[in-house]
Amino acid sequence: MKSSSARFLKRLLWTGLLSIGASPPLWGGVVIDRVAAVVNREVITQSELDEARAPAQKAKQEGGGGSVSLERGLEQEWLGRLIEKRLILQEAKREGVRLTDEELDLALKDIEERNRFSGREALKRAVTQENLSWEKYLEDLRNQLILLKLMNRKVDAAVLASEEEVRAYYDGRPEEFKLPDQIRLRQILIRLPSSASPEEAERARRKAERVIAEANGGEDFERLAETFSDGAERRQGGDLGFFKKGELAPEIDQIVFNLEPGAISPVIRTGLGFHLFKVEERQSNRRQTFEKVRKEAEERLLAEKKEAARRKWLDEVWRRSFVEIK
Repeated sequence: MKSSSARFLKRLLWTGLLSIGASPPLWGGVVIDRVAAVVNREVITQSELDEARAPAQKAKQEGGGGSVSLERGLEQEWLGRLIEKRLILQEAKREGVRLTDEELDLALKDIEERNRFSGREALKRAVTQENLSWEKYLEDLRNQLILLKLMNRKVDAAVLASEEEVRAYYDGRPEEFKLPDQIRLRQILIRLPSSASPEEAERARRKAERVIAEANGGEDFERLAETFSDGAERRQGGDLGFFKKGELAPEIDQIVFNLEPGAISPVIRTGLGFHLFKVEERQSNRRQTFEKVRKEAEERLLAEKKEAARRKWLDEVWRRSFVEIK
């Protein structure tokens, strides 16, 4: 039986390897710290703020920088994030939320597996290559897991969705549960070996042109496929089934998706040889049934309800806290 720690970690939505925490400042020298904010008697220093926004600052500078007003706005945004994180960690401490060494180890193993690292040492090397110390990475990861654990206990566990709510969510979003357009194709393939000479290629092309002339002249496409096609689907009258846009080779896709049902494509050459396609059927504006997308609709609804509940809970934490921005 899995431990409760393992079950808890399995529920977490893992982000990328290095999205937790921030890189330290990329400059050297001595920093004379000042207080950026006070959160319930705990201080957030300017160096903490600089450390948190260093990656975004570097990316912005590489992109050409920005105005002074934009710079100040970004600093306030990152300060707000740090304050909120500190408030939640303080709340977790009051609630007695702890992260065990077992839970932290399970999290690290999960990160290693998801990012295909060979082991802990490979993960450590990746962390240090991003200008992070291993100790700082572990601290940030532990804090992130504590935040998620608190949110799960205080907010997420209480969020439910009834069958009526899920149905109403589905009914109110008809565009979100539509299937992409797709077409059903028949094919006649005049195969051409990759080693074919120019003369052989020309003979194959002329054969394809003769076949398309017969098709455009009213000859049954299925019979032509059974007679002339080199594709395995010739036994089914060239029927390839349904395709969504983007599933075919680009040179085919851009032609066949512009054809109306019953239309026949021009001769198209690919690495396999010469193709003729007939659009047998087009399906568009089809909405998936509720039964088929019920789970997806429920997951979306729960995600929205959890986000709203988290925001409400955080607003309450803000209201009963003392926060002073220097």
